[in-house]
Order: sequence, then C-alpha cells, then structure tokens
Amino acid sequence: MRSVFRDFTDYFFEILTYPKEKWDLFWQDYKRTLNFVNLYQEKKGIKDDEIVEKFKKIGRRELDKAFWYKQEIIKDLKADIIKDLTKSSEKFQLDRGDYAVYLTVFTGDSPYEFLESFKGTIIGVDILYFYFNRDKIDPKTLIEEAIMKFINSTTPNKKKADFWILYDKVKTIISDKNYNDKQSILTLISQLLSERIPYYNWVGFYLVDEREDNSLVLGPFVGEPTEHTKIKFGQGICGQAASTKATFVVDDVSKEENYLSCSPKTQAEIVVPIFDKKGNIVGEIDIDSHEKAPFDQDDRSFLEAIAKLLSERFW
Repeated sequence: MRSVFRDFTDYFFEILTYPKEKWDLFWQDYKRTLNFVNLYQEKKGIKDDEIVEKFKKIGRRELDKAFWYKQEIIKDLKADIIKDLTKSSEKFQLDRGDYAVYLTVFTGDSPYEFLESFKGTIIGVDILYFYFNRDKIDPKTLIEEAIMKFINSTTPNKKKADFWILYDKVKTIISDKNYNDKQSILTLISQLLSERIPYYNWVGFYLVDEREDNSLVLGPFVGEPTEHTKIKFGQGICGQAASTKATFVVDDVSKEENYLSCSPKTQAEIVVPIFDKKGNIVGEIDIDSHEKAPFDQDDRSFLEAIAKLLSERFW
C-alpha cells in the first residue's frame, strides 16, 4: 500500500548548516527539493523574501531549539500515528488513496495546511508550529484532527489516487539504476500509462531527431501504428508543441486545423514537451484519447511532472 505518512522535517533543518546571510539560497534549495513547499507558498501568497525575513526574526538559536524539540518527539510521534492509521484504517479511509500526511516545516503559523496537487491532497503538518505551541497542543491529536477534517469535507477522488500511484511507479522506474536504457524506460512508461488510464488510448514519445534540425522522430509507443514516424516542428499538434515549447491540449481534434490524423478514433490529444537542463526541447509525451475533452489540469500537471523526471535522468 502507498505510504500515507512521511517525514520531511530533516530537509528544513538543513537551514542550520547555512550562514544566516545565505538563508535565501537555502529557501530556494528547499523548494527545489520539496515541490509541495511551492504549493504552500502559492496558497498563502507569501513572497520568498518575506519568508526568509520571518526565519531571520525567529533566529538561528530558536530554530536550533526547534530542531532538538523535533528530535525529541519525532520517533514516538511517527510510531503512534502509524499505529493509529493501521489500527483504524477504515476510520481514516486509507483505501481512498487521494491524500497523504507530510510532516514538514513551513513558517510555523498554522498546525497544518491542505495542499492540492494532481496526485491528491497533501496534508502538510508544520512541526515549527508544534514547537511554538508545545505547551498547549498534542501533536498526534492535531494530525488526526487534520485527517478527519479532510475526510469529512471531501469525497474520494479516484483519478487523483490513480495518478499518485502511477507517478510513484514512474518515478521508481526512472530512478532505478538497473534501467540504463532510455528506450526501455520510455517503453515501460508508455505501457504503464496505457494500461492504467482508461482514456489514454495511444501513449508514446516523439524525440528530437539528432540528424535533422527541427524534426521529431517516433519513439516507443503503445497503441495503433501511426504513419507519422517523422514530424517537422510546427506541423500538427506535436510539431506545434515542439516549436512553441509549450504543452498543447486539444479537446476536439476535429476543430483543429493544424492536426495530423493518426486514427479516426482519436477525439482529443495532449502533448507535453520534455526539456534538457538548458531548456532545449529534446522530446515529447504524446497521448491520444477516444473521448472528447478528457484531459484536465491534473492530466497536464501529471504528465509535465513525468517529463521533468525524464529530463532530470537523461537530459
């Protein structure tokens, strides 16, 4: 079963290894390491310099005390929460799969935040808040309160639950050093997405042609064969995505003038660029659907996250 409870607190307390005048650099590193921190910052509408200034006002000495407070409680807290979740799995609806609890550090202003992502809801629990209010609150009670509040205020979202599981599987495949062949990994991802998402009816990759400028060549795919084994930049949906370096979502391909038909069954298409570390396009994820308008913002974010993982591994 996917882990619904994880501890990310150590990542924050790396701030104590930075000189105070470089805490702005720490914050950027922190956000790059933990993507959900960006979700928190966007939700709260707080600027980077405001957050860094807040930490400076708290001060290194107080943050060091917060670290040792965390060290003192974390082992028993994690054990108690995992025990309660396991013992009361029906109460906490662990099988719904569209939420997870992350122990972390934000700014210490509230005990927890609900952060919406393509994978589901992240219940971000702020250990810094627990430290500031250590004489007035019970951490375990607050965490369980947060879970119940989420459960009682939302209906299960199977699509996000599936995306969460799939993303973790794709990440495992891409990060597995036993898989050194790029083509094999792209094939496995195509197969996985095609099998698990009912409306992903053609799943494949186009890669930038290394022998011909401004051209894409067909890579691994799952679905009906296509005659479009090479596509010029600007040609069709894939070519437009390549030339503009932007994700393209077409709800109804019959209304798209610049469209290359691969199958009369295709009703909609999404194309997500893959970039190298310099920002150059190196390939694309291409998905066709037999349904009209099946792709939403969650599909887009999900596929862009996979594209980013591929970029980090191979380009």
